[in-house]
Amino acid sequence: MPDPSHPVPPNPILSQGARRTQLERSEAMRQRLIDATLSCLETEGYAGTTISRIVERAEVSRGAPVHHFPSKAALIEATAEQLVRHVYVRLGEALLGLDDCDDRLRAMVQNAWRSVFGTREHAAIMELLLASRHDAELAAMMKRLWSAGYRLISGAAEHYFEPLDAKTSVPELMILMQWLLRGMALDRHLVDSPQLYDDSLELWCELMASRIKPRQGVTTPPPRPDFWDSTLAGE
Repeated sequence: MPDPSHPVPPNPILSQGARRTQLERSEAMRQRLIDATLSCLETEGYAGTTISRIVERAEVSRGAPVHHFPSKAALIEATAEQLVRHVYVRLGEALLGLDDCDDRLRAMVQNAWRSVFGTREHAAIMELLLASRHDAELAAMMKRLWSAGYRLISGAAEHYFEPLDAKTSVPELMILMQWLLRGMALDRHLVDSPQLYDDSLELWCELMASRIKPRQGVTTPPPRPDFWDSTLAGE
């Protein structure tokens, strides 16, 4: 039996493992709350995304959000940041999945429409963008995220495409594409004919092809942004 006058010191390996387990549990709870917030934004809209609804959707105690996020605004901000990162990653996956052929520009637009602008994550972003028109705090946070998103998309765009003339800016053209597809997505529930979208995408591809072209031989992902590991909304 151990001598009580000489207590056994705590095992550093076991202590480290316990700390990791606690950290993992904390991160899992944070993610559970963010996922519930995303689900509420998609189905209830921003106005209906209350702490009560988030708690109910996450199936956690009332005090769980307060322990991990100091306010509803902080939870919304964490959710919005994850959405921006998700959209960037999905757009990068769409670009990396393209063959090195002349139709990469058209394939990129079509992939972006399907894998980014047709997702539940983008629907949640739209809820936040629309709500930010009447919420100054939300608008300030979304503006910071928009600036970070612009830098993310600009870097990826210039990695994969190059202009056909000195007047064309690849990043600005990609942002214009984002605005176009976002507007189309906003009207999706009003349009009965998918062919109308197909025709619009084809026209946009023709317009883009007159301004930019894919860089030949690029098969690597874009460089990792310097601020990727920091808080995007804090930029």
